[in-house]
Amino acid sequence: MSNTPLTVEKFHDGEESKYLISSPREIQLILHAIAQKRTAAFLYLNDGEQFIKTFLLAANAQGVWLDVGPGEEDNESLLLSDSITLVTLHQGAKVQFSCYPLEMAIYASHPAFFCSLPASMVRLQRRDYFRLPITADAPLKCIIPPKSAKPLPPVGVTIMDLSVGGVALVCREQGVNLEEGEIYTDCQIELPEIGTLTATIQVKNLFDVTSPNGHVTKHAGCEFVQPDGKTSMLLQRYVALMQSKLSGIR
Repeated sequence: MSNTPLTVEKFHDGEESKYLISSPREIQLILHAIAQKRTAAFLYLNDGEQFIKTFLLAANAQGVWLDVGPGEEDNESLLLSDSITLVTLHQGAKVQFSCYPLEMAIYASHPAFFCSLPASMVRLQRRDYFRLPITADAPLKCIIPPKSAKPLPPVGVTIMDLSVGGVALVCREQGVNLEEGEIYTDCQIELPEIGTLTATIQVKNLFDVTSPNGHVTKHAGCEFVQPDGKTSMLLQRYVALMQSKLSGIR
């Protein structure tokens, strides 16, 4: 099995709803188009620890037919798995959906996997779903002005990951009390080699993350509110710059 960038997208509470497609007709049309293009797809099982490459053979109102893998053991694992997620691309956008359970079937006189047409699927544009993880050797801070009548200094909150659409914050700093649904204006993020952006963010969800040593840290998933052209440009340039560095291309 070779590595692939088409990994299963993880969502925080409620975030997935923005990208869900639940129209059976639209789902069928998208899957039919993917099958026609012979676009590679990946079946993930064992909580995403294992994947098998496949192709969509056909899709209609009854369900979806998939190419079987070359390895009998892998195919058997898929048939026995109680959780399977398919990930592929449609017109440059990531598509993923649950295709459990899989059954053996025949398509065009050859063995194939079959699953019912999914009740819903996620479709994300590349700029929406790519999140740049922020590492300790290139840390970023989001400077948030305090929402207080008192003249308090702004607080720098550690950034966990960054995308064109939003930012995930690690609320370790003292004096930070981010609230779900709250909007924070005039936030600043200095992007090395690119510039400083000023943006409005809204906290979409709060969640706790427990480290291996038992320490609990609060994280905040935030969305940029109506970013202007300059903000989007700075974000796109920074993400592209860091992607180039990560891949060794300068």
